[in-house]
Amino acid sequence: MFLEKTLRASSGRQRWQVKFIAIGIGAIFAARLYTGSQALLLHSLHLELEVVNGSALFVAGFLIFVSIFRGHFLHTNIYLSETMLYRSFTLLIVGVYLLALSALAKATGSVQDNLVLALRAFFIFLAIVGLTIALLSDRLRLKMKQLISRHFRRPEYDYRNAWIAFTERTVSMVHGKAFCNAVVKMISEMFDVLSVSLWLLNEPQKDLKLGGSTVFSEAQVRELPGFQDGAAAIIQFMRDRQIIVDLEAAEAEILKRSHVAFFQDARIRYCIPAVSGGNLLGIITLGDRIKGEPFSFEALDMLKTIADQVAAGLLNLRLSEQLQQAREMEAFQTISALFTHDLKNLASNLSLLLQNLPVHFDNPDFRKDALRSMSESVKKIDGMCGRLSIVREKLELHPVKADLNEVFRTTLAGIEAILKAGLVEDLHPMPMVFLDPEQIRKVIRNLVLNADQAASKGGEIRVTTGTQNGWATLMVSDNGCGISKEFMDQYLFRPFRTTKKQGTGIGLFHSKMIVDAHNGRIEVESEEGKGSTFRVLLPVRKLSPFTQGIDS
Repeated sequence: MFLEKTLRASSGRQRWQVKFIAIGIGAIFAARLYTGSQALLLHSLHLELEVVNGSALFVAGFLIFVSIFRGHFLHTNIYLSETMLYRSFTLLIVGVYLLALSALAKATGSVQDNLVLALRAFFIFLAIVGLTIALLSDRLRLKMKQLISRHFRRPEYDYRNAWIAFTERTVSMVHGKAFCNAVVKMISEMFDVLSVSLWLLNEPQKDLKLGGSTVFSEAQVRELPGFQDGAAAIIQFMRDRQIIVDLEAAEAEILKRSHVAFFQDARIRYCIPAVSGGNLLGIITLGDRIKGEPFSFEALDMLKTIADQVAAGLLNLRLSEQLQQAREMEAFQTISALFTHDLKNLASNLSLLLQNLPVHFDNPDFRKDALRSMSESVKKIDGMCGRLSIVREKLELHPVKADLNEVFRTTLAGIEAILKAGLVEDLHPMPMVFLDPEQIRKVIRNLVLNADQAASKGGEIRVTTGTQNGWATLMVSDNGCGISKEFMDQYLFRPFRTTKKQGTGIGLFHSKMIVDAHNGRIEVESEEGKGSTFRVLLPVRKLSPFTQGIDS
């Protein structure tokens, strides 16, 4: 009857695939019907009829193989009866058990000792009692049902579609709140549960906070009676077990009884841990399903798998947040170091000015230059403090049309008095360039002061300007100690890397940032013991009139 229903219900390619299976199995039944009827009619068994049975089995096997080949080796899903499988497992256990008893009886069958026979009979008695207890064991029955449901039963959920839906809903979520809301909504729709909440563990892992819920807001959660004590109890309970817990089960009776008001108001029936790497990251809580239907073994497996995926997502979000915080801290430290470097240069200028003040105080020109220098220093400090209050992650430029030679001269006027090495200027006529004068002065100042420290007293600094293939160039050379090739290749323009004992490693890093923001570049040539040459190239073409910047 089942085969006939299968053939009648199938059509098209499906019928083309399964018809030979039906014919093969039907052939076995037909052969058995013939041989069995002959035995009943003739009241005797003829071994020749077994040839018919064997031949029918051979032909049926060939037909079944043809059907399997047509179906591309069982691409068509076949699911057996759960009841039949459960009984088959029971029969399998009983069969193995009886075979073990028969082997024991065979081993002791040649012994005629009455004591041995009595012990064998007593052992068989105990074994039968043990088998009865085992077959009535709820744990064994549960494990058998789980095994059948997981490996032989037709899937209740399409895992492929479930993971596609989960990925589509969560892949674009970069914030924890949105991720949690998407998860609880998906679980609610998939399992027909009206009350679903995702609770996250705080960093100290001492209390819970609401990540997302289909019924509560954060304000409503804080008003739940006994929330703090109930949350702490759930954390401890779930951390010890890390399995799905039904609060109606006997193992959770003490937990539910001690916080019954909280669980009722929070609508919690099931608790599912979100665990990653052995660490409890959160807990998914569910209320009763619509119409009060219990969760099947497959549904519980699906929930646990979703919880594990949620834990991986939460861990990724947490690591991303920590990485973002680290980047923000790094950016803050970089900006702070840049301002510290500029303040240090100004302090150095003022310190040298104060050292020369007693000697040249009677010189009117010196006093005039000193007042101007102090006034400019104070103005620069005020300007830096103002920018520090609105510091951003981008270096802002305010380009205007300027003469690079004139920018160099104004920069040199503020530092020439403190240079120890001799300065040689080789300035050539240049076209007007769009640049930020204040920022380019910082670059020139850094390069000249670095050259002065490298050349020291008695050395020489040469500054050359000109044009080269559409670039405005400014070259600062010295005959100082030079830079090693290893340091140039690995650390030259990296922050906090320097060869100077009292340096901060910020000057060249800051200078490169400024030049890059102008769409220019810095080229370096150096040889240990012979000196270094830094070449700044700025495009002669017009820059965009709006503010430009680069990530700091």
